Amino acid sequence: MPTWTDIKDHARSSYKLAEEHDQSFKVVFEYPGERLRAVIVAHYDTMDRAWIDFSSACCRVERLDPRAALQQSFNLAIGSLCLDGDVYVVRHTVGSDQLPLSDLGLFMHAVARAADQIEQSLPMYEPASDVLPAVEEDSG
Repeated sequence: MPTWTDIKDHARSSYKLAEEHDQSFKVVFEYPGERLRAVIVAHYDTMDRAWIDFSSACCRVERLDPRAALQQSFNLAIGSLCLDGDVYVVRHTVGSDQLPLSDLGLFMHAVARAADQIEQSLPMYEPASDVLPAVEEDSG
């Protein structure tokens, strides 16, 4: 069974980590069209077991009605579509004892790809970078 340290070391040796914290790290994948998709991998303990959580934001709540979200979630190969505040995320959790290090990339890519496909399927596709407020330069 890999430890959280083993998982982070493996990720660090295979990917460029965009962020790293004690209990989580972030990897950013690039898709055609210069689309970026971040995946957060987090560790937590509950029910006397260690768990690894993979999540990737896909759209704001107002872009996808709840019924459509449930339908999208049903069609995911792994994980589920969840609401985190005002953002839908694709999330998949696995016991660390069930995570061979060789499958770490598979889970990260699967979650990122699912989030990307959901976002692209929405009417009026709007990449996350376009919904951030513009930064105004201080001219004075």
